[in-house]
Amino acid sequence: MAAAAGVLAMTVPIAWAYRAPMLTLAVLLAAAVLNGLVFGSMVRCGGTLPALLYATACAGARPWRRGTALCVVLALMAAVAQAFSDPNLGPGFLIFGVPAILAFCVVGRLAGQRLEAIADLRRRNADLAAQRERTAALSVLVERERVAGDLDALLRLNLDRISAAARNGHKATASPGRPADPELARAAFTEIEACGRDSLSMIRALIRDLRHQPAAGP
Repeated sequence: MAAAAGVLAMTVPIAWAYRAPMLTLAVLLAAAVLNGLVFGSMVRCGGTLPALLYATACAGARPWRRGTALCVVLALMAAVAQAFSDPNLGPGFLIFGVPAILAFCVVGRLAGQRLEAIADLRRRNADLAAQRERTAALSVLVERERVAGDLDALLRLNLDRISAAARNGHKATASPGRPADPELARAAFTEIEACGRDSLSMIRALIRDLRHQPAAGP
């Protein structure tokens, strides 16, 4: 009963195997050695082997460094400890156990590369979306500057027309030595009215266009 409880306790470290594979493998090794010293060659549950292989795969999933080699060494030592203390395994288990540990390490690296590629793709997509938002905001600002420039030019033109019409109207009024010209005055006021109406229409159109444009980002 105590032996079974000890074996089950050996599988607890897999809870943090992905975050700390080296610590997990070190605990598994220590537990395997301690289990062999305390319970000897008693028959044990084989659940520790999947835990060992899983922790090895987690170690391989990370970019390979010196710590990865240390994790592999810990896993091999734990396999040796279990092989010599478990009569159901025996030293012959190492013929299959060592290649299995190395294979799981490689499989973990392949899975890690796939996860890294997915994460990199997500980062690139996020950067692309942010770039599109900045480009759209810049396009809106450029368009507003263009519209404002066109409006300024048109307003200047209309104001020049209004000023010229006002001068003509002033000349059409009665002055010393010159009779009044009602037709010229009427034409001047008509021109002023038309220019004012055009300017108001342009301002209204600009406001309506700006309201329908998306707001620029910060």
